[in-house]
Order: sequence, then C-alpha cells, then structure tokens
Amino acid sequence: MSTDTIPGSKASSPNEQRNATDFQFLNFSHPSDAKDSRARKTVRSHVTKQQHQREHAAAAARRTQSFPQPEDRVETDDIPAPRPHAATYPSNRPAMDDPDMDMPLPLSRITGSPEESSQSPSPISSPSEQRIDPSTIYPAAWRSSLNTVTEYYLNFMAADMPDMERPDRRGLLRSRFLPLCLTDPAPLHAFVLMAASHYGNANGPQSHNIDIQHLRSMAMSEVNGALQHRSRSLSDQMIAAVTMLASYEALSGNHDIFRTHMTGLRQMVGMRGGLPALGVDGILERALLWVDANAAHITGSRIYFDNNTFPSSVEHPRPHPRRFSGGSPRRQSP
Repeated sequence: MSTDTIPGSKASSPNEQRNATDFQFLNFSHPSDAKDSRARKTVRSHVTKQQHQREHAAAAARRTQSFPQPEDRVETDDIPAPRPHAATYPSNRPAMDDPDMDMPLPLSRITGSPEESSQSPSPISSPSEQRIDPSTIYPAAWRSSLNTVTEYYLNFMAADMPDMERPDRRGLLRSRFLPLCLTDPAPLHAFVLMAASHYGNANGPQSHNIDIQHLRSMAMSEVNGALQHRSRSLSDQMIAAVTMLASYEALSGNHDIFRTHMTGLRQMVGMRGGLPALGVDGILERALLWVDANAAHITGSRIYFDNNTFPSSVEHPRPHPRRFSGGSPRRQSP
C-alpha cells in the first residue's frame, strides 16, 4: 500500500503515520475465493504480524519505564566490547496480556534479600534493587511451566550445598543468591534458563513449554546490553548471570561459548578486585568456583580461577558431575 499523500488531503503527522494500520489488499476474481484456505492463511498471518508489532512496541515502552538506563558509559578501556553475536539476539521482551497474570509464582515465595545481614556487601550493585515480577516479562504460554521448573529448582537444586555454603551460615543459596537474581533481568533469565534446563534433563525436553533458545537469547541480550553501562557491567547480578550462563553452555556441550563466558568472568572479577571482593556473603565466590571446578571436569578444560592468579578465601571444591548436571546424566541438546 502506497504511503504517498493523496492530493488535496491533509498530510499525516509522524505519530499518526506510526500508529496507522498497515493494510494489505487481496485480489479475488470471484467472491468465493475469499474463503480459500490460502486467503485465510494470508489474513491470519497479517493480523498476527500486526499484533506482534503492537505488543513489541508496548513492551519496549514498559521496559523504558521499568528499567531506565543510566547515561554514564563505560570507557572502551574499562570493559571488553560486546561479542559480535550480540546483534543476533532480540532486544524486546515478550508482552504479557494474560488477565490471570496476578497469580504469584513460586519465585515470589523466596524470602531474604541480596544484602540482608551482609558482612561483605558488594561495592557495585545493579541500578535497581526492586524485585522483578517474573509474570510480567515472560510469555503467557510459559506460565504453567515457570511454576513447574521453579518448584523443581527450589525443592531439588537449591537445597543446602556444602560446597556453596558458608560453614557458619546455611541456606544462603535460597535466602541470598536467589533473591539477588530477582533484582535484575539478566540473572533472572539465567536462573530460569538453568531451572528449565535441569527440569528438562530430568523429565525430558517436552516436559515444559519454555522455549529454551528464546530464553537463552533474552539472557544474552541483557548481559551484552549491561556491558555498556558502568552501573551494571561489574555488579554482583551480572557476574551471577554470566556464571549461570557459563554453566548452561558447559552442560549443553557448547564449549567455545563456555570458554568465552569464563574468559569474560576472569576480566570482570579482576576489575572488581578479585574473588574476595564479590558480595552476597561469599556465596557468589563459592558459586563461581563450583562452576569452574565442575565445568572444567566435564569439558576437559583448565581451571580458570586458579589460586595463583585469583587468590580465594576458599579452595576449589571437588567436582560433582551428577549434582552439577541436575541429578541426571542425560543432557538437553542446545
């Protein structure tokens, strides 16, 4: 359909042009042709396209209001440039128009806070410490599966783990680390990705409705975007997100991407001042070493955070491949 202004008519404003419906004309030689399956398919495709465009525009507007980006930029010497594949990931989060979205997810039952009673608070934090409601940023089709995979993770994967807990304080994974993931979309996406992957490993890839690759792309897009902003790029939230993504890629057999994540983590931790400088009462340091030890074991790679280069207050734990893979030797294909 032509966008030229009709002679004698009033020119449309930019806003009016942007909001105008994109019409598509169909030519029929006979009225009965309108009932043809090909015509019906064309109409459905066009309507779906228009709906998606409106939903993406609404989601982008909500994202701008909910997660305003700071204006200060990271100097190129301070942080590595985003990877070339960043451009392939979608920047829009799916819109949520389900009227039943006010039902709480199991994630809402997580108590505690990232910095509650912390003896080693993070010197760098994400711009917003307000908790994110997962039901507002994921597609409606995923909702029942979000409940399922989250319950599975809370009941089986987030149980007390000696290698990731402080001897004097148990339950930090549930009370401190998981609340941290709810304060920034990057670690939240990575957490749900890990939960869905572990659930799929244990119960089969068709056991949930979450699109793993879409969710992975959402997590990668958030991380790559965060690298452009000083207030997020070196935060505990971002280090947690990249750590979980590295774990996912190692378990999925994507060793090249795993190595990219681990190399990036070395740079991030070095710029933060080393492993002991990480916050969340030491659990982030322990979680990173847990992933480092187990991923090195299953990928046959080297340890990235060796004690000579990265002195730590704790030793690398012994690998526990079965626990690391979610309790099942079967892996989900990437």
